Amino acid sequence: MNDIDHVTELPLRASETAAGSSVAGTGTAPRVLVIDDDEDVHRLLRARLEGRGCEVRLAASGEEGIEILRQTHPDLVFLDVAMSGMTGIDVLDYVRSERFDVAVILTTAYSSEQVAIAALRHGADDYLRKPFDRGEFQAALDRTLTRLRMRRQIRALSRELEIKQQQLAEELARAALVQSELLPGEQPPLSGFEIGARCLPASAVGGDFYDWQQLPGRFCLTVADVMGKGMPAALLMATVRAVIRAMAAEHGAADAVQQTAASLDGDLTRSGSFVTLFHAQFDVATGTFHYVDAGHGQAFVRRRSGEVDLLEPWSLPLGVLSNEAYREGAATLAAGDALMIYSDGLTAARPDLFKDPIAVARHVVDEPAVATAERLVTLATTTGPLPDDLTVVVVRRSPDAVDERSAR
Repeated sequence: MNDIDHVTELPLRASETAAGSSVAGTGTAPRVLVIDDDEDVHRLLRARLEGRGCEVRLAASGEEGIEILRQTHPDLVFLDVAMSGMTGIDVLDYVRSERFDVAVILTTAYSSEQVAIAALRHGADDYLRKPFDRGEFQAALDRTLTRLRMRRQIRALSRELEIKQQQLAEELARAALVQSELLPGEQPPLSGFEIGARCLPASAVGGDFYDWQQLPGRFCLTVADVMGKGMPAALLMATVRAVIRAMAAEHGAADAVQQTAASLDGDLTRSGSFVTLFHAQFDVATGTFHYVDAGHGQAFVRRRSGEVDLLEPWSLPLGVLSNEAYREGAATLAAGDALMIYSDGLTAARPDLFKDPIAVARHVVDEPAVATAERLVTLATTTGPLPDDLTVVVVRRSPDAVDERSAR
């Protein structure tokens, strides 16, 4: 029967012997199982495959082949379609149902296209007709081992990616916890003032933050938005927070921001980032606060009467110009007045409601600061995931507050 009757092989070319030299990039010889009830086919395929560096096992029936497959876990199976007992299709169905990591080349003496189509539909990797043409055999072997190698590499990379994704998720969860702990907790005991604040990152961590600190006779409030989202913005945010806190403890509003900008100039230049920042320092006794708006532009005072005062002047964000002179403004909160600061995440979430400070002010009413902050965040998050980090801070002077210095 042509090739099958003459199993003595001619010397192999170097390209042919190399074709089966390794599998899955491990450098080990491919393990091949031949399942066929024809001894001549056994001799022929053993000679060809061993000549190409493969380790070969033989089985004379489908049942025997399955047992050897379970024990040895071969890389490739040459599987005859027409066998007594379990047919090749039966064996193939079993192999695929058990999810064995093995490539299968079906072989048959029939040249029917229907047989080939059925083989591929049942999960065969390739198909060969008997008698085996040397060129077709070599091509099928090369194709199948290459596909197997690629399949295993993709699976290994997928597993590695899943592990890295899990590690990243765990790291982000820890970072989110650390970042949340950086935000101030309970309001400091400020006579005549109340504070409501919310900060929601668009992803696990973000670049927005708010902070307050109580100092003798005054308290400081900072809201900042680092350009970008995610871990890089979060790391820079932590640095900004630490520096502004340190500077505010020793300087007034303008000098604190000026010193912060100078300290962060190198970090911001290297990262190619910038920070918008609103920093205010309150005189607790009088309700007067001095502030610097460094490119933030999203702050106003809502008077108890409903009038809105926009806060000027503005300066450039930190990191834009190293020689920027940060200008200071001042305003006073009377009883029932509220200072409102927010990040552009509020506008991005609901441009229909919060396109500018005047539009935001329409949603600020005479109520506790916490209620205002919660209501604005609720409105912003009703339409789906946030497109950007969102921060809302409300400082309200109590309706019954009095100017302590005037009272004296």
